Amino acid sequence: MKIKKLLDWLIGAACSLSILSGCMAGMFEEEIKVTFATGGEVIGEGTVTQFKNIQSPELAAGYIPTDYKFLGWTCKSEAEIDKSSVANFKKEYIAGGRMVHYMEVKPYAVDHAVTMEALIMHKDDIPKEYHYVVMAWYDKPATSGITEEKMATFASNIKSYFASKGVSQEDIDSVVIRPYTGNVGPSTGQILFDGDVDIMFGWGSVQNVTETGSIKPEMILQTESYPILYQGTAKNRTVHRLSDSVGSLALMEYLLSDAVMSYWNS
Repeated sequence: MKIKKLLDWLIGAACSLSILSGCMAGMFEEEIKVTFATGGEVIGEGTVTQFKNIQSPELAAGYIPTDYKFLGWTCKSEAEIDKSSVANFKKEYIAGGRMVHYMEVKPYAVDHAVTMEALIMHKDDIPKEYHYVVMAWYDKPATSGITEEKMATFASNIKSYFASKGVSQEDIDSVVIRPYTGNVGPSTGQILFDGDVDIMFGWGSVQNVTETGSIKPEMILQTESYPILYQGTAKNRTVHRLSDSVGSLALMEYLLSDAVMSYWNS
């Protein structure tokens, strides 16, 4: 009798474990259907679980109006998005092409489904990070004479110079030296779109960047001729200052120093 009771108990326990295991598996394997849409049009869709992610789509240029930018996909309306800081804002959406995870959409799912809308914002409404100075350089060596190797060393020199002038480490760490590629039109168009450039280094004359390019004449506050040695020949380049920020004025002063002129002509 005791043996029979023991067998009954073991069988019951095994069944209970099997049922519990099945329930847990069902819980962990919950699928959420994710739909990516803009203006009511479905751009893509897929499912996520705790063990399976999907890649968010990019949005084609035809969906993005002039002066607007596609940032990614969000489960929130634009009115609900936290724009109080750049750090907070970046948590509100998933960039196009990035993987979407189960826990990111689970809080917004209804009946195992969620729709992520494309976040498309006017460039002036996008929260921007603070930078002591942003210098754009023309990454087209055949035209500007500036190579990545030469600029990498120069970027380090700029930060060392700022440190010698008592600029805080926080400000130095925020300095951005950003390359722009392509012909004058597209490269200056991207500068205008980004909207945070203080200094343009390596492009041509005012006429070149305002007529062939997209920079508005009233944006240019100071222009200086800047010969740059490239393949044994001095190329006549220009530096344009687009802002009166402390960092912009400090960098302009450094760019026009004899030591820096020598650097770019050696």
